Formats: sequence, C-alpha cells, structure tokens
Amino acid sequence: MATKPAAETERDEHLLAQVREVFGRVVYSHKTHEKQADLCFRRHRRQQAALVVFTAASAGTFLAALLGKFVSPQIAGLVTSFIALIVTGLTLATKSFKLGEEAEAHRDIASRLWNVRESYLSLIADIMAGATSASDARERRDKLQEATRSAYAEAPRTTSKAYGKAQDGLKNNEELTFTSREIDLFLPEALRLNKSEAAA
Repeated sequence: MATKPAAETERDEHLLAQVREVFGRVVYSHKTHEKQADLCFRRHRRQQAALVVFTAASAGTFLAALLGKFVSPQIAGLVTSFIALIVTGLTLATKSFKLGEEAEAHRDIASRLWNVRESYLSLIADIMAGATSASDARERRDKLQEATRSAYAEAPRTTSKAYGKAQDGLKNNEELTFTSREIDLFLPEALRLNKSEAAA
C-alpha cells in the first residue's frame, strides 16, 4: 500500500490547524451573540417594566390627590410633571432603542453560527478520522467560510460585556463541553459508552 508523500501529510496538518482555529473563533462568536441577546432582552424587559410602572404612576389626578395629602399642591404638581417627563423619556427610548428587536437579531445570528460551528466540528472529526480527502475537506471549509462571512456581514455589533460573559461561560463554566459520563446520562442506556458509571 502506497503511503502519502510527506508534503501531502503536512498540508493536511495545516488544513486541520486552520479549521480548528476558525472553529474556535466561531465558537466565541456564537456564544457572544447568545450573551448579547440575553443582555438586550433583560434591558428590554426592564425598560418595559419601568414604562408600565411610571405610566401607571402618572395617572395625574390620582397621583396629585394622593400626594396632596402629604405635600403642598406645588410639590405634588412638580412630582406629577416629573413622572410624566420620565414616561415621555421612556416612551421615546422604547421607540429609539429597539432592544427586543436587537435581542432577536442576535438570536438569529447565534442560530446561524451554531449551524456553522457544528459543521466545523464535523469537519474536524472527519479530517482527524481520515474520513474525507484533503480536497473534499478544503471544499467543505470554503463553503463554511462563506456561510460564516455571510452571518458576520448581517450580524449586529456586540459589546465587550457580552464578550466577557461569553469568555467566562466558555473558559470557566465549560458551557460547551461535557464529560463522557454527562453525555452518557443524556443517552438511552443502549447508546452509553460507560454503562456502569452512568447507572451509578
């Protein structure tokens, strides 16, 4: 059986190294967009809650009557006007900063990047197992690079806070990794690798 020339083996190792590097970047991008979506959604909910609270509080006559029992009419009028000003500001902020839509956009990009991430993972496994030729692997890589470029072109910007949360999740909380035992617990008994350990 003929062996591969040394040059061909070296190219395969370089291809694997490149695919692994890009996979790592996509993992971070995917997780960052997930975290940014969470941040936007939380801000959106707080914004909506504040708007509801202040809108209810600004029911003018009730608030003025209530405050009139404790403070002078001038102060009650000022407080009522100030709350109305807050409601106006929150309403404008809701229309200007569409946090709900932004959260959805980040979720959509994260979903697209999840698919790219999993495809890169499959490609890495196939290259390492020798289940794909170098030319087929390059063709798959090129298609994945185009899918990644397309997702990035449409992606809204993320913040350093979201990146920090993604980094913490991936490095410290191991959000994308599982032990063999944890995977076994997800599977039916017939598909487990360590049946005795999973049952324990």
